[in-house]
Amino acid sequence: MEDSTVDDFVLVAKVEDVPDGKGKVVKAKGKQIALFRIKEAFFAINNVCPHQGASLAKGRLKRYVVSCPLHDLQFDIRSGFQTDGGGCGVAAYDVRVDNGNVYVKPKARSFI
Repeated sequence: MEDSTVDDFVLVAKVEDVPDGKGKVVKAKGKQIALFRIKEAFFAINNVCPHQGASLAKGRLKRYVVSCPLHDLQFDIRSGFQTDGGGCGVAAYDVRVDNGNVYVKPKARSFI
C-alpha cells in the first residue's frame, strides 16, 4: 500500500484492514512492520522476532503483549520491550491515523 508519505509517515493500511485485537504485516520503506489494533489505538513494532525470525504480527495478542508464534517470547507492542526483562526487544514505530488511513513512521523511536 506504501503510496503516500506525510512528514516521514508512510501510508500502510486502512483502519478497516486491521481487525481489533489482531496484527497485520505491513511494509514501509522496505521494512517489515507488525501493525496491531486495540479498539481505536494502533501500535507498530518490527515484525521479525530477534530469536529465530518469526513474524510477530502472526503471534497471539493479549492486551498489549504479543507472543512470538515460535517460542512464545513476549513483547510489549507499545514499546518493543521484551516483557520478561531479558534484554531483548524490537524497534517500535510511531503510528498516526488520519481520515481512515493508518500511517507509520518507519524510523524507530526505540531500540533495545
